[in-house]
Amino acid sequence: KPIPFILPVGMLEAELRRRELAGEPTGVTAHFQAVKTVTMALRQELAKENEILNRKYNIHLKSGKKKPTSALEAAEAALDQLEDDPNTLPVVRPGDASVAAPFTSRIPSVRSAVHMIRQGRCTLLSALQQQQIMMLECTIRAYCLAALSMEGARSSERQMIASSWLIMMAVGAFSYSSPIDEMHPTRPLNSLFHPGVFFSIVVQAAIHLGCIIYAVNLAKEAMGPEKLQEIIDFNRKLDKTLEKQMAEQSAAEEEQYNPVEDLLAIWSTPFKPNLLNTVVFLVETSQTMAVFFVNYKGRPWMKGLLENHMLFLSLFITIGSVAMCAWEVLPQFNSLIHLEPFPDDTFRWQVMGLVLATIGGTFIADRLVTAIFAPKIFAAMVESGMQTKLSDITPIFGTLLKAALGFIVVGSGNPIVWIGAWWLYRKRKSMIEEAEEAALD
Repeated sequence: KPIPFILPVGMLEAELRRRELAGEPTGVTAHFQAVKTVTMALRQELAKENEILNRKYNIHLKSGKKKPTSALEAAEAALDQLEDDPNTLPVVRPGDASVAAPFTSRIPSVRSAVHMIRQGRCTLLSALQQQQIMMLECTIRAYCLAALSMEGARSSERQMIASSWLIMMAVGAFSYSSPIDEMHPTRPLNSLFHPGVFFSIVVQAAIHLGCIIYAVNLAKEAMGPEKLQEIIDFNRKLDKTLEKQMAEQSAAEEEQYNPVEDLLAIWSTPFKPNLLNTVVFLVETSQTMAVFFVNYKGRPWMKGLLENHMLFLSLFITIGSVAMCAWEVLPQFNSLIHLEPFPDDTFRWQVMGLVLATIGGTFIADRLVTAIFAPKIFAAMVESGMQTKLSDITPIFGTLLKAALGFIVVGSGNPIVWIGAWWLYRKRKSMIEEAEEAALD
């Protein structure tokens, strides 16, 4: 139903008052003429307002010109209107997406294209890195499971939970990957089957497998056949016990599933700590973090490792945690995640040597393969690395210092020291905030 047009009473009364003062007739006919005059005035005012809005938001072209029949005529007419009124806003109109290409920009600059290319390169590199990481992690994990199964051993649920926390930090660090501000002239590698990528994966897998094979043989030699047989007997009994428990739970139809009880059951699953499981767990966790560290290419296409503090810190925490577990800095923590004490310091240094070899060896091998099969990529990475300044490294030392102090405080085993360290941290933070507020004032 159309809405009736109602004239403003004030304008009609003003028109009649004007006629009365001018000595014109004010009868019935004069009222009709006054309504006509006011209506025409309102139409003129509305036309002016519409013209102002149209020119401001670029809804249609100026009146008095014929309607454009093509996109070129529309663009030329729009440019003429922009010249007539420089305050016109470049607002995208409905239908523009069907007239122009998706990459068309109304801004007279190429920065949109540059921004799109930088984002695209970062996305491409991130996808390639994730594929490399997935392949290497699957290879490492598959061999570790096979090595433990061949000796009748298995991984502890608590160990898998602890390693998942560290891996989660590294995975979260990849979410902070962002392109750099400037676009580099060299394009990154865009295929998993490029020789620089493919042979890097093969060489890294060989180094990881070589280290884990040596670690397994080292642990088996230190344990001896008797202890290995004890592990087999224990796990066989445990499997029979678990089968009986599962049969009893399935027989109880009235029992409902409780996720809390299920989680507690997983946490309290019996496990016999042994040297083979401990060595495999520590070396495998280090290798997983080494995969993230080595295959994160960073500059000159995305933020570098020194700028990604979360990834760098996760690597440092992993190495520090492996050293703490190897030297039993916190025996309670080792017992909590079912780690067996190492026989002597010689064995500890051998395990730590494997950890450092798997990290340093894969890093050197990856960069060497890149230099051979993709020299332009390697040159761009070296050039970007040479531009690193001391100011870029300084925040890393602060992060390392905080992490080292955290290890020292936790390693003290004294709750009073923990509370004191937390109080000092909160006090220092409040002082910094007060100083910033004072500087703003």
